[in-house]
Amino acid sequence: MSKFVNVRLPVIVALSLCAGIGLGILLYYYNLTVAWAALAIAPAAVAVLIWTLAKHKIIKPLIFILLPLLLFIGGALNSYYGISRFDRTQILEDKEYAIHGKVKQMGATATGEYIIISNITANGQKIDGNMYVYLSPTYGELCSEGYTVDFIGPVEKVRPFQYGKLSSYTENNVKYRSSVFAGLKSTYKYNFFASIRSVMRNTLFSNLDKNTAAICYAMLTGNTDFIDEASLDSFRYGGVAHIFAVSGLHIGLIFGIISFILKKLHCNKYISAIIGLTFVFLYSALCGFTPSSLRAAIMCAVLSLANLLRRRYDGLNALAAAVILILSITPLNLMSVGFQLSVCAIGGITCFSKYIEKLLTKIKLPYKISSAIGTSLGAQLGTLPIMLCNFGYISAAGLLLNIVVIPAVSVMFIILFVAVVLCSVIGVIAPFVIPYAVLPLQFTISLFVGAGFENALISGFGAGLFVPIYFLFVLGISDKLNLKIVARITILACGVAILTTYVLIRYNAPQSGYRLIVSAYGNGGEAIIKSNMGTVLIVTDEVNPSRLKNTLNNNYVTEIDALIVLGESNLDVYPLLDIDCGAVYVCNNYPQIQPYGDMQVTYSGEFTVCGADFFFYDDNTLFAEVGGVKIAICADENYTVKSCDIFISDKPAKIEYQTQISFTHTEGTLNVQDCGDIIYNIKNGNFRLAYNIPPLK
Repeated sequence: MSKFVNVRLPVIVALSLCAGIGLGILLYYYNLTVAWAALAIAPAAVAVLIWTLAKHKIIKPLIFILLPLLLFIGGALNSYYGISRFDRTQILEDKEYAIHGKVKQMGATATGEYIIISNITANGQKIDGNMYVYLSPTYGELCSEGYTVDFIGPVEKVRPFQYGKLSSYTENNVKYRSSVFAGLKSTYKYNFFASIRSVMRNTLFSNLDKNTAAICYAMLTGNTDFIDEASLDSFRYGGVAHIFAVSGLHIGLIFGIISFILKKLHCNKYISAIIGLTFVFLYSALCGFTPSSLRAAIMCAVLSLANLLRRRYDGLNALAAAVILILSITPLNLMSVGFQLSVCAIGGITCFSKYIEKLLTKIKLPYKISSAIGTSLGAQLGTLPIMLCNFGYISAAGLLLNIVVIPAVSVMFIILFVAVVLCSVIGVIAPFVIPYAVLPLQFTISLFVGAGFENALISGFGAGLFVPIYFLFVLGISDKLNLKIVARITILACGVAILTTYVLIRYNAPQSGYRLIVSAYGNGGEAIIKSNMGTVLIVTDEVNPSRLKNTLNNNYVTEIDALIVLGESNLDVYPLLDIDCGAVYVCNNYPQIQPYGDMQVTYSGEFTVCGADFFFYDDNTLFAEVGGVKIAICADENYTVKSCDIFISDKPAKIEYQTQISFTHTEGTLNVQDCGDIIYNIKNGNFRLAYNIPPLK
């Protein structure tokens, strides 16, 4: 009789480590010192467990219990103290410092460029961590990766949590931000990998148009900072943006090419493995040891070791080994979207591709087509909830495009890689080689930019409990559990039913009363008022359209009955949302501009929509009475509201109120930047938080 499940110790250990890291992050986020004290006694419990099992000579259970438990505790300690170290600062904020540091990364921003510097001294004092520096077009002397720079500028401490999530700055140990408008001095110092990246970048940008060069550079190094947002979105909407994350596709191709060449040269298998892995890890270093490239390199190492030892290669165990090694060194990478997508894609392929392939071959599909569909669908099944949580959508076109495009992109990558390496060494041939080497890629870029894949997005669900429920049922139908076909069909039907019910409940909630959702990004914020009578969206200054769409999707908003605009600068928001809207309301003080996208604007001072009453006090202040609760939303410091229950503004409150919510970090107030989306349930004149938020620090 076959086992119900083939227990893999590395997978159990990896999952325990991830759970421990997650616990450590939550403990720090919610400042749960009591829970942390309870965890601190865990080593004593482990010691007792070891003594008990060793006394009874139960070795195998000892290993299967002890290793995961130790990694769980170690992960929690490592992540907790990692964030704690990041949160400590050695400088005073809002003060100018003379900064000296070494450039480790460079990229483009919407208005100029940025650098990330390490080995920093501030006013001659060594400080730990890295610094993100915004460069204006007139910042000073030329600098790039490998240069040392000196400048004077204001320094701001980066907070470890932003908008309710661990900041990507924290994952990369970027503790400070600064800006340079003039006066930067630089000195070149040789850096091996920085020099190679610089030569590759110059080779591409000197011989191609900016956007094509940026896409080629991203494919080779994983750095997407130079790609314009519209082009990057086109690849995201097509579901193939992972070609820019140096991972299994890139590392696997390079490892395969080198192994093939060495095999033809009849090299010893041990020498071949050493040479192949050396190139793989050097390439990962060239890409800055990104989690996805390092994960792929480690899995190549496990594959080589299995072949040398004549052991069967197990994809899940190799993936688990990579996860354990990476997260043991850099635990906060667990929260990196790139790491999550990389791991879940390989996990999905490992769990589903062979199973799907067998089903397709049974209906007489050719093997290569079945294999391509199995790989593509497996990766999509693995990454679906990650995409929904972080981007608010999945691409309906992604399955087909991955089947067709990825094999073609693999060939393009090989041609591009060989051409860039050759032209970087022999620079004089670059103008004659590079433009022709990228012709197929230019055609692909044109296809994606003009195809309108944004119309193939599926959104409006996927946040909250959707993720764990989804993964539980996906595990149930995978080939990693030895179940009969009837059981798999039953699990699949139950999973679809439960997930559909969950989405419908979230979509239609609240059943009675109202829900107020306050969200923000940067300096712009928005509020969503949701009820069974409809949805109202209120936008304030400097709203980020892409993040706003993500907020709508994560809160199951697929259409809005009314859009209320505060601040004249936001009159271009709606056309960018690509969402159905019933009406648009603007303060009647504004000059009347028609049309507004494909909508007619209602210029009004007072109106009622979705059962709530709204009143414009002035151009930038809106008053609303929602379910008996008075809400004031102010986009400017000049307002005439006298009192309210909920006051939403970044400005100091000079009125009577029960609760103030700020979009940005504001001392002493509930703010979105520290807490993430703030959600209140409103009913019969009462309002309460929908869930606990971290204590204000």
